[in-house]
Amino acid sequence: MNGTPVEITFIIDGPKITAYLLSESSERGASKAKYLKRFGFTVSEPKVLADALAAHAMVNQPGTPQLQPVGAHRVRYDGRVRAPDGRDMQLSTVWEALFRDGEHIMRFITAFP
Repeated sequence: MNGTPVEITFIIDGPKITAYLLSESSERGASKAKYLKRFGFTVSEPKVLADALAAHAMVNQPGTPQLQPVGAHRVRYDGRVRAPDGRDMQLSTVWEALFRDGEHIMRFITAFP
């Protein structure tokens, strides 16, 4: 490495927030929605959660690689994130690491307490 900081782009698809993480009717996301909502995250303001998830990954660099047998590698970040109600909450996030045309992209997969 030459010491030059690597710019990372974090991508979070909107439905991952509204139809999964903050949806109490989602089979896989209901328990996560209940946890996140206790800290003040709401489906009416999905960008607040998206920004918190990206900040969580940036602050908890470099993360722990989660090698996959096929496909893109994943990185898990563990640590605290500031919630809308002002409390710090424990969270783990998992991101897919992609490299395209010299760009480092982290695509959000999931979050859990």
